[in-house]
Amino acid sequence: MSVIRYEGKRGVVWRIKYRDAAGRQVVETLGPEPAWSRRSAQRELTLRLADSARGYTKPERITFAAFSKRFMAMHPQARNLKFTTREGYEINLRCHLVPALGRILLTDLEARPEIIDRYIAQKAAEGLAPKTIHNHLQLLSVMFGRARAWRLVRSNPLDFVDRPRTEPPEVQVLSEAEIAAYLSAFQQFEREADKHGRVWWSLVRTLVVVDLGTALRRGELLALRWRVVNFLDERIEVREALVRGRFTTPKSRASRRVIEIGPRTQEALANLWRETLYRGDDDLVSCHPFTGKPLDPGTISKRYLKPALARAGITKPFRPFHDLRHTALTHAAAAGNPQAYVQWRAGHSQGAITERYIHAAQVLFPGAAERTEERMFGPGRLPVPPRDQ
Repeated sequence: MSVIRYEGKRGVVWRIKYRDAAGRQVVETLGPEPAWSRRSAQRELTLRLADSARGYTKPERITFAAFSKRFMAMHPQARNLKFTTREGYEINLRCHLVPALGRILLTDLEARPEIIDRYIAQKAAEGLAPKTIHNHLQLLSVMFGRARAWRLVRSNPLDFVDRPRTEPPEVQVLSEAEIAAYLSAFQQFEREADKHGRVWWSLVRTLVVVDLGTALRRGELLALRWRVVNFLDERIEVREALVRGRFTTPKSRASRRVIEIGPRTQEALANLWRETLYRGDDDLVSCHPFTGKPLDPGTISKRYLKPALARAGITKPFRPFHDLRHTALTHAAAAGNPQAYVQWRAGHSQGAITERYIHAAQVLFPGAAERTEERMFGPGRLPVPPRDQ
């Protein structure tokens, strides 16, 4: 049992040597100076000896690449993760984490969080967005959580890593005038198109109206079936989502919800039901008008949604599906609806997410101060006090 000060090419590194519960000798690298000193290394050795007395044994030597294969073979299935989450894990590991960290032992990553700091700096230099890097680190944290549970490491190095600051994207919202111009642009294209094209422009215009009237996520909107549209009770039930060409459950438990629909949305859906060739219970509301297959959001955006934005003179950086939802939620807040209603309509699991739309409504729709003063002081201006003669 000893504390070792090792001076190598990269500077001074502190190590500890002891025997685990199985009697095997362990030499563990703690880290470089000045983060580690003889005193802190001695304290860590004392903790290791206490752990050994409780049955701690030397962790298996395994590289991050080998561990990532074990993790992906067990964790997603055990947690019943959605295929989109599994796919995201696989992409982040294959394209980023394994190429950068694959040859490093898990125990070395645990002992040297600066390796992860260096990874963050490298990815930022490559131009990756802070949110993307944050996703990489979140996956690393989950992986080290399982590594701890499997007794491969003793701690999670992500606890000591400062994550890049992420700013939520600015919410882009269409005003009432812009909404009218946008819908008018679809009608113009519809009048100019041939018979085949008119069907498509009419369908996509209805899609926009329904999106604005329900604030559904893109996947929820494209997975909507006629059996969940209740014209009598004026509501729809969100049960499915179409993500990357596959049908799955909604994003979260809060996302499975019943939404009230207004008269404009009801009218648009009723007209579509009368015109479509696919009106069975299991048929999609927004489907390919000639085959009944699911719509491809990329194609719809490129061929119809973006050209209509240009025709309407809307030049701001507007993401057709995402910002249509943002527009619907912001107007729902601006109409004076309580935050709980907007949160339920959005399918948000946390109120903090909904507050973005409350804030946007205050900025984009002025007049709140005047209405507040009228409530306190009454209509009109305050009487002017007489001047002293």
